Amino acid sequence: MSYDIVIRGGEVVDPSQGFRQICDVAVSNGKITAVENGIDCSQARTVIDARGQLVTPGLIDLHVHVYPHSPLGLDPDSLCAAGGVTTMLDTGTAGSYNFDAFRRDVIDRARTQVFGLVNLSCVGLACGILGELLDRRYADPDGVVATIERNRDVAVGVKIRATANIIGDGEQGWANLNDAIKAARDSNTWLMVHIGDSPMPIPELVEALSPGDCITHCFRASSRPILDDKGKVFEAVRAAAERGVIFDVGHGFGSFNWDVAQAALDDGFEPTTISTDLHTMNINGPVYDMPTTMSKFLSLGLPLERVVEMSTTRPAQILNKADDLGTLKVGTVADIAVLERLTGDFVLSDSNQQTRPASEILVAATTVRRGEIVPGGGGRRMVQLAD
Repeated sequence: MSYDIVIRGGEVVDPSQGFRQICDVAVSNGKITAVENGIDCSQARTVIDARGQLVTPGLIDLHVHVYPHSPLGLDPDSLCAAGGVTTMLDTGTAGSYNFDAFRRDVIDRARTQVFGLVNLSCVGLACGILGELLDRRYADPDGVVATIERNRDVAVGVKIRATANIIGDGEQGWANLNDAIKAARDSNTWLMVHIGDSPMPIPELVEALSPGDCITHCFRASSRPILDDKGKVFEAVRAAAERGVIFDVGHGFGSFNWDVAQAALDDGFEPTTISTDLHTMNINGPVYDMPTTMSKFLSLGLPLERVVEMSTTRPAQILNKADDLGTLKVGTVADIAVLERLTGDFVLSDSNQQTRPASEILVAATTVRRGEIVPGGGGRRMVQLAD
């Protein structure tokens, strides 16, 4: 049988099927055609030798910024090749006033699949760090609902950055948060809440959320993290996770701390999803890409299967795309990441310039998007060897 691509001899890890073994993956007409041992490569147009490497579903990054008409925006297609990411969620870079332009200029043109959250602020992040909701006149819940309605296929939810210097303190902070919650309910979608030095206590914030809503930057070290004064996860946070609130990593430039992550994991609390919060300020460190962020959770002791699940299967479920994304099931879209697993003495950094040794890191070797090999790769700029 002829194939467009055969990925040969890699260790296939597909949590959607509870599958992990060395075998081949065949692709034809943009779909996964076979996942089995001994696929005949003689009639394949392209053969990728993946021996000694990992083969996973295309990675899904649930937190990026890829609208270039913002100080934070990156090019989605370069992130695809460099990080093995075939689907990404832009988290509120655009609001009701500029989401249609974001769709026209980026979403509809990108080879990478891009979904978007609509920012409660009508201008999104066009003004960068100036505080998009300090002036309540910028809050546009009705515009968010209308924007989602006319972009229902790509606009999947609502975003707010719940930090005091962005949404205001006291009653103003709560008013903005409640507007964002209302927009999510009225649009029949979900809300992602960025936490930092939030104007409301984290236990009160999470109690206001519903199943399917999301806290991002969950391992941030701030004046109000998810941990109490004893370094334990708040019971309200744990209860929120149990009832279906999503806790997303969202590494970012200032939103991932080794000590907070380790304390939470030691207390039995895992994130729902791993994501990067990639933007112009962290693309060359400390985040770099999705495989580097995944590597940090391997170094924290999470099993490979769980790390891959948090980066493929779970975000696909959150996007309501689990039937076709985040999986290597035969007949689904051929989005595939081939990851090189490097071993040695490495150094990984959090967002607070704290380093941690690591014995292995992941690097994107090859990315297949809709059955086509994406030019480029991850390179080695993120590889930092221990002295």
